[in-house]
Amino acid sequence: MDRNDVEELLGAYALDAVDADERAEIERYLEVNPRARDEVRQHREVATMLAFSGAAAPADLWDRIADQLDERAPRPGPELAKVLPMSGRRRWSARLAPLAAVAAVAAALTLGVVALTNRSSGGSAIERAAAIARDDRDSKVVALTTDDGAMGGEVIVDADGHGYLLGTGLPEVGSDRTYQLWGVVNDEVISLGVFGNHPETEPFTVAGDLTKLVLTVEERGGVAVSEQPAAYAGDVA
Repeated sequence: MDRNDVEELLGAYALDAVDADERAEIERYLEVNPRARDEVRQHREVATMLAFSGAAAPADLWDRIADQLDERAPRPGPELAKVLPMSGRRRWSARLAPLAAVAAVAAALTLGVVALTNRSSGGSAIERAAAIARDDRDSKVVALTTDDGAMGGEVIVDADGHGYLLGTGLPEVGSDRTYQLWGVVNDEVISLGVFGNHPETEPFTVAGDLTKLVLTVEERGGVAVSEQPAAYAGDVA
């Protein structure tokens, strides 16, 4: 992809709606382009705000979606899969299935036309949303620890399935590696997101009976099937 192609996919990347090859190329671009990194973070913050605000889409949004559908094929995304034993450690796997192209395009277009809220009231929109979720008594807060009990990150999941990985306690991994979050839902495994080598407050969504969270360290861009042991894990009470 050339620079323009990468720029056009930043919104889809923020929504985890690109394939593994595109993700790897975009992340290489983000490493050398601070402006693009900031744009991706803004996309994620706006997506979080939309989830809570119920903001209406622009009147011509669906017309623009229709115009672009012919130019973009459905992209693969994670789906449910079994947890398989592997030589004394767990293998965290997820089958790939098509994402609905309309959802990715709609979200990406909406991100481009909704303004960010004022950040002066304490932290980013994502951080404020995570704080609100933490204060909700119906939310679940899960500590992610190593096998020997060392604390790493923390995850907050509210009653509507809005989740937040708080990764400030996680050690930074190499630039060719990434943290990937998996959830055990209804006795199956879902990849909940790929969050880079130094995550901060990262949003995701989950639906169903979430019983366990596992964080692995993968090759940059993430994987569909992991052969890595759990770096951090936590049971969802």
